[in-house]
Amino acid sequence: MPRKLPCQLRLSGFLLAGLTMLAWLSSCGTQHVSFHYPGEQLDFSLLQRPKPSIFIDLVRDLRPEAQRLGQGHFLGITYPSDEAWDKPVHQIYREALVQDLTQTQLVEVVPLARQADYILTVDLVSFGSRLQRSPISFLLPVAGGMGVGLAVGEDTSDRLKTGALVGVAALLAVPLPTSHRATCEARMHLENRQGEVVWEQTCLGETDEIVYVTATARSDQSLVDKYLTKAVKRCNACLLGQLRQILIYDES
Repeated sequence: MPRKLPCQLRLSGFLLAGLTMLAWLSSCGTQHVSFHYPGEQLDFSLLQRPKPSIFIDLVRDLRPEAQRLGQGHFLGITYPSDEAWDKPVHQIYREALVQDLTQTQLVEVVPLARQADYILTVDLVSFGSRLQRSPISFLLPVAGGMGVGLAVGEDTSDRLKTGALVGVAALLAVPLPTSHRATCEARMHLENRQGEVVWEQTCLGETDEIVYVTATARSDQSLVDKYLTKAVKRCNACLLGQLRQILIYDES
């Protein structure tokens, strides 16, 4: 007859199987994420001056590799990766910037450089989100599962197995408190018709909140809609507010 495995080894097997399932579920692909950027109501028009025209030459994507590729599974997750976005990130930011420039009545965005009073170049330094959990947060549902196992199991072995399975199930189902930080950082360069740099500025927009998500599933779309769009809006508000001052006083 085959020898029975010690209780500790069987329990380790259950836990390993559970953790393997968690890793598999957390690596499952999600649907593409879209950037639903809210409209702008502010009026940044230049007092009595005519509205200048701007040509957006380049949006250079200088984000770190972690934001491009996405990182992590449990304790720290950087998302969305480039593969998850439905458009290239530089295009997403460009469209958001054009929307803010036009809806605030600050400038007229023109399609050709020869039509423009100014040429604008943007370096996109950061554009993404980061989830960060404490290891302790994973212990709480496991501890609860072990408590259930101790309460309903028939013997020590059964209690440990039941506790391990309920603990893994709790990890799948229970939303865990998670620090969520969304950032958008951009650097702008403005040139006049003579090719002279008349303004440079970097601004960072961010949100930092506690959210509740499970270990293996999260709604990237709803998190992006709620937090990353707000970070972009704050970054652009900083940049456009300072750009407005330059356009008011620039005599070139």
